[in-house]
Amino acid sequence: MTGTTRLDRTELSGHCIFDRKKNRFIFTLIALFIVLWTAVLYFYSPEQIVKMIGVHNVYIFILLLAMTGGVSIFTTTLFYTSLVAISLGGVNILLISLFASTGLLFGDIVFYYLAHTGSRCVPERYETGILSLKKWTKEYGDRKMVLIIFLYSMTPLPSDLISIFLGTVTFPIKKIILPMIFGKFILIIVFLELVKIGYGFL
Repeated sequence: MTGTTRLDRTELSGHCIFDRKKNRFIFTLIALFIVLWTAVLYFYSPEQIVKMIGVHNVYIFILLLAMTGGVSIFTTTLFYTSLVAISLGGVNILLISLFASTGLLFGDIVFYYLAHTGSRCVPERYETGILSLKKWTKEYGDRKMVLIIFLYSMTPLPSDLISIFLGTVTFPIKKIILPMIFGKFILIIVFLELVKIGYGFL
């Protein structure tokens, strides 16, 4: 493989060492949070949850919940269930959507940078594939990619998938933020409004 087609292996220094013990600790904390929050949703009504947390604290809670619970396929259901429960407690849906979409964006950026760093640590046998993805993304054009990011963000599909892809192909982060946050904001506000309409018929 020539120097023009190979990834720069000199960039790998200091980026390929991952703390597995720390990762396990973080995973345990997230799993514990999921179990506890599931128990809260089971034993308390939306109105009781909002009253316990406080209306003003609810928005900060949503922000933190979105950062940890809305980015993975394993926690997406819990995240949207929590949004429904809190929104039915009488809080401002616009503010919930704003804080939730901001939190989700933060989680997406974390996945982006993990993939961006990991793509520089891959074995040589995978370099050709990554370079091909980068070439395809560049040929496809930034405008089309931004549109894809926006449309994908308006779906309930887990954001970690597209964030990992974008990080792997090193798509510019500054072109990701706006389409992601606007797409998520639209998704959440439409979703919660539909839930409120459906809840009103019960």
